[in-house]
Amino acid sequence: MSTLSVNNLTTITGSTITIPTGKKLIVTDAGGVQVPHSVVQRVQCGTIANVNNTSTGTWVNTGYTLAITPTSNTSTVQITATCPYRLNGNSTLLRGAFRMYRNVGGTDTLVMNTTSDIEMFQVRNAPNEHDAIATYDVMDTPQTTSTVTYRFQSYIHGDSGSGYIMSWGTAVGGNMQLREVRT
Repeated sequence: MSTLSVNNLTTITGSTITIPTGKKLIVTDAGGVQVPHSVVQRVQCGTIANVNNTSTGTWVNTGYTLAITPTSNTSTVQITATCPYRLNGNSTLLRGAFRMYRNVGGTDTLVMNTTSDIEMFQVRNAPNEHDAIATYDVMDTPQTTSTVTYRFQSYIHGDSGSGYIMSWGTAVGGNMQLREVRT
């Protein structure tokens, strides 16, 4: 076997470099091939517990928390989450919300529902319970190579008559994934 050492590859003519059928290009190091806008790494949640928020007028952490350590400070992190939830109460007006934080080195930054809107979910004339699935696909640019932790919080609107908002976990189909995307 021989070794070819070069700093750049280019074509003599045209714009395509082709590896012939039946031949392979093998890269032995992680990150050895860097393609813009490709997924560099993916982190998926393990078990997410059900969390029942009964604290009216207070943002409460759900079980949806996941961390990633970007390999480049120019990378984008794609956060996808599927959160089955139940908004329950005894009024004709049920209101609640979710929001998401990014934490780097102890500093929290809102990255989804940045105005902390407390009426993302609203049900009128249904004084019992409302089940639905909240799905999120958020792109974030944390600009760091330190560990980044994302966490969701739930909220019950104080004047809505809602008794609780339950964020169901993985046993009911909840999921959270983080993908580092090279830019």
